[in-house]
Amino acid sequence: MLRGLVLAIGTALLLAGCEDSTSPVPTTTGAVSQASTAASTTSADPDAALWNPCDLPDSAISATGLDPASKKKDVAGVDFDGWKECSWRASAQWYELTIYSGTPTLNDFKQRRDFEGFTPRTIGSHQAVEFLRVGDTKRLRCGIAIEMPQGTVSFEVSTRPSVGKQGEPCVEARRHVDDLAGYLPGS
Repeated sequence: MLRGLVLAIGTALLLAGCEDSTSPVPTTTGAVSQASTAASTTSADPDAALWNPCDLPDSAISATGLDPASKKKDVAGVDFDGWKECSWRASAQWYELTIYSGTPTLNDFKQRRDFEGFTPRTIGSHQAVEFLRVGDTKRLRCGIAIEMPQGTVSFEVSTRPSVGKQGEPCVEARRHVDDLAGYLPGS
């Protein structure tokens, strides 16, 4: 089950940055290419310009109700080009919060076919959108994507299958965004 989840997440992340499905190497949209080009002129690592959610202080993670000791970098230990990811288990044990920082714009994010139920939000001075996963009829997941200068930062709450849903993922996602928004770039 975990392998399937990792494969689904990996595929979704790769497809989010792909423009030409016939190309053997994922390509990016024009805006993302310009950002990547700018980043590559200052660093050999194109992901260096991305905000890293794993840099959030343990005190902030603990204060929002997450377990700092449960921090996991990347998705199941896999580093995806164009993204920085970090996740933590909630102190309540029934869900995890994963924060993704990537180069796709908020408009690109809203075009993804694996998300639905987009609800516009404003987080500080940033445009944002709350979203659900397509096919998640039990509403075990919920996320909020926030527009950033480098692309988007997405907060996603996922119910842990071993524990089961014990609250509303969208309520938890909103709470974590409210608690951690001050740490976002440009905030």
